[in-house]
Amino acid sequence: MVTPKDITPNRYEVLKTRSGAEIVGMTRDTRDHVEITLPMICHLSMIPGTGRTQCIFYPYAPLSAEEKLMMPKDHIVHRSKMNEQFIPHYDNASTTWFEMIAEESIPLNNPKEIHKDLDRRIREAMHKVLGNQDPDIFDMEEYDLRDTGITLDDHIDDFLDKQPPKNKKKLH
Repeated sequence: MVTPKDITPNRYEVLKTRSGAEIVGMTRDTRDHVEITLPMICHLSMIPGTGRTQCIFYPYAPLSAEEKLMMPKDHIVHRSKMNEQFIPHYDNASTTWFEMIAEESIPLNNPKEIHKDLDRRIREAMHKVLGNQDPDIFDMEEYDLRDTGITLDDHIDDFLDKQPPKNKKKLH
């Protein structure tokens, strides 16, 4: 008979895989596998000037819709109990990630939003560099070859008359 203890994760563990990945999560042993619930990767970094460490947990397989991972036991090099100090950070990150998966609310940018954000950040940086000058002087939509005196018609014939390189490995 299966008991609740048999199907619930029972340990917070750190697992080192043969590939070198270090995965943290709540684990439960099965016959040939270790079931890892909400597997995550931990990144620790020093916060400059504070003497403190920043602890960030990332989902191990962020594109997966599954909250559990079955890791074959022969893929695991080392297992150890997670340091108690990190458990609240892991719990917070894994709970947030689980809720985003369940509610399908992972905050994703679409490419247009990414480009708008990059454009805004570049304009802000250019404004700082240029001082009071208008950063829109570099707006490519307003840039016109006709303002330079160069026309493509003058150069297209020259380009078409060029011979391909004799050495096919050269690009020029």
